[in-house]
Amino acid sequence: MKQAPHIAAAVVALFASVMAAVAFTIYAGMFEQKYVHAVATVDHSEISNGSALERVALKQDDLLLIYGASELVLLDTKYQANRFFKTYPTGFMVFNVATKGGSALTLAQKFAGLGDDLRGKRIVLALGPAIMTMAPYGEVNSRHYDANFSELNALEMMFSSDISMDIKIHTAKRMLNFPESLQDKPFLKFTLENLAENSLSNQIIYYLSWPLGRLQIEIVRLQDHYATVDFIRHLSSENTTITRQPAEIDWEALVPIAEQEQIESTASNSFGVDDSQWPKIKELFQNPVAPGSKDTEFIDDVLIAKEWDDIEIALQVLHELDADVIVMSAPMNVPLWETIGVSEEAQNTYYEKLHDVVEPYGLPIIDLHEYGTIPYFSMDLASHTSRKGWIYVNQTLDGIFHGTLP
Repeated sequence: MKQAPHIAAAVVALFASVMAAVAFTIYAGMFEQKYVHAVATVDHSEISNGSALERVALKQDDLLLIYGASELVLLDTKYQANRFFKTYPTGFMVFNVATKGGSALTLAQKFAGLGDDLRGKRIVLALGPAIMTMAPYGEVNSRHYDANFSELNALEMMFSSDISMDIKIHTAKRMLNFPESLQDKPFLKFTLENLAENSLSNQIIYYLSWPLGRLQIEIVRLQDHYATVDFIRHLSSENTTITRQPAEIDWEALVPIAEQEQIESTASNSFGVDDSQWPKIKELFQNPVAPGSKDTEFIDDVLIAKEWDDIEIALQVLHELDADVIVMSAPMNVPLWETIGVSEEAQNTYYEKLHDVVEPYGLPIIDLHEYGTIPYFSMDLASHTSRKGWIYVNQTLDGIFHGTLP
């Protein structure tokens, strides 16, 4: 009986903690709702591993969420979508969820984590040929995967009631190929190992751990809300002020202006590669290469790329969540690849494989194939969008939002 006061005090403290967490979650949700449009206009990669703001953004009628990798974020330019549409000239703004070093495996976890919030929502899944054509075995670099890994997204996927067990098992096996991302996450690692083994005893352990998994998700979600609110509070008043200025965009007039700016950024070489990227690939252009001499090697690399398997996982997740998805691809830089011995015909292997993977899911594809031969559309071999390229991409996004594409 002497312990009763202590038990009562513990219960009261626990109740107070829960109520405080609930109150903060409600406050954070209202705060995020107020500033989500402002955050869309700035670089918010600092909080990209969370999902709180994405959930709010998905509910906005004038925001188009685009998921992808460095093809969409590497070049710091006024033509980048989240700057170009900053004043909502045609009535919408792009909410950029693309990250440097992003891959389909981390996107699959992010989609699964969003769960029912994605149902029926239109998003753009931006893919690119960089990993399939340039990475060893078409596998995402472990350093890039670790940098984009989100414990929250992973937990939400593994303990989601919206995702089938087959996808969870497949994804768990892939995630275990990146052990460094799990070094300080013993519970998540334990969960993935049980799912990957998938014996009867492992399944029992998995389901017994479900309450603990859901509890940990709520804790990490609370941390995500805190990080998001803190990020917004540190924005300047200028960044949190939204100015909507409807305007007609003369796309054709913008192209030569952006092209000239891009040309001025290629002074270090004669191949049209951006100065910022030339040091990374210049060795490939030191010696002349016979046309088409690298075709067989290129085709083999594209066809065996592991990234295709991860794209399949992401597409399966999106299918189960019934999301309204437009797949958009960055084009191959045709003249640049031809210079190092890969013919345009061989490069088309990427597009053929892309359609083979995506079309069974009934999703529309805008592969931007026709822009592959346009000078200065891409600024390097990895199809990173140039200043000029962004004009075409922005016009495509405008068409997607307003329903004129695809």
